[in-house]
Amino acid sequence: MAFFEIFKRKEKSEIRNISTGAIFNNSSDSLLGNDATAWSVIDLIASSLANLTGAFYSTQTKQAVKEHPLYELINNPNLDETKFQFFYSSVKDYFDSGNIFWYKYDNNDGDIISLFRLNPKKVKVKRDSFNQKVFIHDGKEYRSDKILHIPSRYGYNGLTGSSIFSECKNIFNTSSELDNFVINSFNNSIGNRLIIDITKEYPTATEEQIQQLRNKFQQNYTGIKNAGKPLIRTGKIDYDKIDTDYRDNKANQLVENRQHQEKEISKLFGVPLHLLNGTETNNIEALYIVFIENAIRPIATQFEQSINKLIPMYDRSKIYFEYSYNSLMKVSLQTRISAYSQQLTNGILSPNEIRRKENLSEIEAGNNHFIQANLMPLTDDIIEAYMANSKLKLEQLNTYSPNTNGNHSNLGDDKN
Repeated sequence: MAFFEIFKRKEKSEIRNISTGAIFNNSSDSLLGNDATAWSVIDLIASSLANLTGAFYSTQTKQAVKEHPLYELINNPNLDETKFQFFYSSVKDYFDSGNIFWYKYDNNDGDIISLFRLNPKKVKVKRDSFNQKVFIHDGKEYRSDKILHIPSRYGYNGLTGSSIFSECKNIFNTSSELDNFVINSFNNSIGNRLIIDITKEYPTATEEQIQQLRNKFQQNYTGIKNAGKPLIRTGKIDYDKIDTDYRDNKANQLVENRQHQEKEISKLFGVPLHLLNGTETNNIEALYIVFIENAIRPIATQFEQSINKLIPMYDRSKIYFEYSYNSLMKVSLQTRISAYSQQLTNGILSPNEIRRKENLSEIEAGNNHFIQANLMPLTDDIIEAYMANSKLKLEQLNTYSPNTNGNHSNLGDDKN
């Protein structure tokens, strides 16, 4: 059965029968597993972006529009994946292959009711005679009304995007070579190495006998299962060791070289090194601001603009999609309370809006906004009331303080 036969038009109630196992069949030759630092960075970015809260907002009121069908779509892309898994895997596709492909499943009315992530390695892109993109998957062709394509920012040739691994291959090649050197070095026992001297007991031992003795020793005295076993000296066999630990120049530089490479990769992805390796910092808020601006916002902006393409043409002037980065901001309790206090007293947030940010229940009359008594809203009725009150005070002043000629003062009459 061809893969996309599962997308034959069905009634909306039948979509629960769709199986998407074939969609997420990513090949095992992913580049992500080749570098531990790159994997850690991508995992951090993908997890953070998948946890972002996004909503559709009215272009007029700037308020969230939760009743729009796309609101439910973004929070529940399909029945097989959670929102987190869907966006996490999409970000991995963004870095690994340089392309994200979302299949738009619609109902009989043409409304998009599910999004399915396609394996980028199984999708080919070309252009037709009208210079429109055509996506080929399992021998079938689909156009942009069915496939939403998000190419990476690292490279784009007009058809597909380039992965960060292909665009910055020199950096990752150096990192891979360093990893191989470390593996080979430790496999060849840089550090303390045991010497078994059998020249006195077996002076004419052949290479085969030496290998047998080596294998027997490794089987009986090395590895976790043999940890703690004492070595038994028999005959005239002597044991000694060579200590090449930090006296070897290459071993000395392993840590320094690795730290330098981690720094380069962190800089490449826009992730602060302190955030990656968990070292202490005195300003965690500033650290996360750098992380959001350099690592998260560029991809989130592409996601926002792509999701906005899902909005029907007749609604694009009315609503738009946008992420909130508040969930990623890490600040101390004291700093958070101080910010809330300033926002409350200046009428920016209501008590209930603040309580929702802290996952607290709403309170009665908590939707009212407050402002300091010495400030007033700039509305027409308040300005008119203020001017009328000012005129009244001037008239009262003239009543009790006539001018020197005994005539009425004209002060304030021009405010009629």
